[in-house]
Amino acid sequence: DSCGNTTTCTQTITVNDSIAPTITCPSNITVACITEVPAPDINLVTANDNCGVPLVTFVSDAWSSNCPRIITRTYQAADSCGNTTTCTQTITVNDSIAPTITCPNNITVACITDVPAPDINLVSASDNCGTPVVTFISDAWSGNCPRIITRTYQAADSCGNTTTCTQTITVNDSIAPSITCPNNITVACITEVPAPDINLIVANDNCGTPVVTFVSDVWSGNCPRIITRTYQAADSCGNTTTCTQTITVNDSIAPT
Repeated sequence: DSCGNTTTCTQTITVNDSIAPTITCPSNITVACITEVPAPDINLVTANDNCGVPLVTFVSDAWSSNCPRIITRTYQAADSCGNTTTCTQTITVNDSIAPTITCPNNITVACITDVPAPDINLVSASDNCGTPVVTFISDAWSGNCPRIITRTYQAADSCGNTTTCTQTITVNDSIAPSITCPNNITVACITEVPAPDINLIVANDNCGTPVVTFVSDVWSGNCPRIITRTYQAADSCGNTTTCTQTITVNDSIAPT
């Protein structure tokens, strides 16, 4: 007062921030491959607080399932009083794109023994999400001469998407066997003419052992009498070759 007498009073002001920040995560996204999943980025998060700028942190990625694989990405905003709010972003990894695959070129061989074994190293395959697994599936045979082999390979990615390709292998033996008859001979009498004998024939084929058969004896003339003896060699595709042996029957010995 005017004589200097004084009295004081106090007011207590309590500052108590109990309001958590607000936070908004990036939009949910879908990608094809694990390698396309973006790294966590707090700069993509929007956060506000009633008492200033909250601190945004990346919390975790929680993975579930495989194809599709679901990643639940969590961010948090915290204010200076420890009030926190979280948000989640769902990242779906869903590979629905099948691999590409290219088989070896079609080939033609003469013999079954010339057919190459399946070889996945000759197959080219690629995938949008890494390296696919290539496997040999089957050989399907049809026909005989020619014989057609349809060889199938498959490429599979980690999500089970598959693609197949086929290689056609044609087995076509058009090469006839070789055959050699016994040497020509001359005998004096009909009774001395030897019987046909396929064991005296030499025959070979590019695709195995040909079948040798006696075909015929063709007689002409009398003195001398000429016998043209024919043998044949045939392979499994019906290619044939013949040879002939000439047997001359010439009796030049006078009676006694």
